Amino acid sequence: MSTMHDVAQRAGVSPKTVSRVVNGEPGVSERTRRKVDAAIAELDFRPNAIARNLRTGRTGLVGLALPHLSQPFYAELAEAIMREAERHDLTVLTELTGGAAEAELALVSEHGPYLAGLLMYPVGLSDEQARSVARTVPTVFISERDYKAPVDRVAMANRAGLRAMVGHMASLGYTRIAALGADHTGRPERAAAHLRLDGYRDGLSDAGLPYLPELVCEVGTPDWDRQHGAEATRGLIERGVPFDAVVAFADALALGALHAVQEANVRIPDQVAVAGFDDLDDARYACPSLTSVSPGTAQIAREALTLLNDRMNLTAPQDTGRLVVADFDLMARESTLGGVAAWGTA
Repeated sequence: MSTMHDVAQRAGVSPKTVSRVVNGEPGVSERTRRKVDAAIAELDFRPNAIARNLRTGRTGLVGLALPHLSQPFYAELAEAIMREAERHDLTVLTELTGGAAEAELALVSEHGPYLAGLLMYPVGLSDEQARSVARTVPTVFISERDYKAPVDRVAMANRAGLRAMVGHMASLGYTRIAALGADHTGRPERAAAHLRLDGYRDGLSDAGLPYLPELVCEVGTPDWDRQHGAEATRGLIERGVPFDAVVAFADALALGALHAVQEANVRIPDQVAVAGFDDLDDARYACPSLTSVSPGTAQIAREALTLLNDRMNLTAPQDTGRLVVADFDLMARESTLGGVAAWGTA
């Protein structure tokens, strides 16, 4: 499917000039207008009516493609994006892809022509497929994977966040810190797991602690949920692997770990400290409240909409992708600090 930038290149004009012709704006010579019209006809370019309405100040529709909503992180991210989109007078169409490339591409093929822009949390897309998506509709990825394509991307501080969390554990005197959520397959779609494992290693190195493979629990599925967290923790206990802390790569895994540790009548954090990553609402109301890395969900939504507006308004560079890494905060609570963590703080 041809884009406005393809038309501009064929006609030898700027994308802004093509936009003026498409929108019927003044300030374009008749000769230039004819060149643009000829390029449009030759490339069978179909202007996006909704994007055009957005640029003229009327309401636009943007897509939000997520793997699923069963993991609380995606649900909280979707809510943050919808709130931010409302500030921009945008309407959000949410679609679930299951993390499959076929579903992600089908969504773009079916809805792309009717969208002013697209926010996508891609999982299965290859670099070439990512490039194709970006050429079809103005797109911003919310992703930990570094695509070799000119697509804007907003990411979390995965490595730095886990490094800080392990440092927090070490500062409290914990020395055998288990990790839940590792992936050793090298699959690009598991980029978050790889980066967080790197951060775990960094934190151990900072503290002068050894990396012990028996303390690293792999979760061979992208579903970081309570069940897998509980099963991995029970496995450590059943194998008799000594550990005094657990750093989970997602809050859902950490909540499962909390359950398994308490099930074994182990005191938290006196005997085992537990922490997660995501700072879900559930973390604040867990018992004990869960220490977690806050990845800046509101900032992710804000930055993603800012980048997308640039794309929709043709003010972003077309041949390169921009990267924004959100700030993180370490939210220390009872699961690592015990009773010294006051309710409602951090």
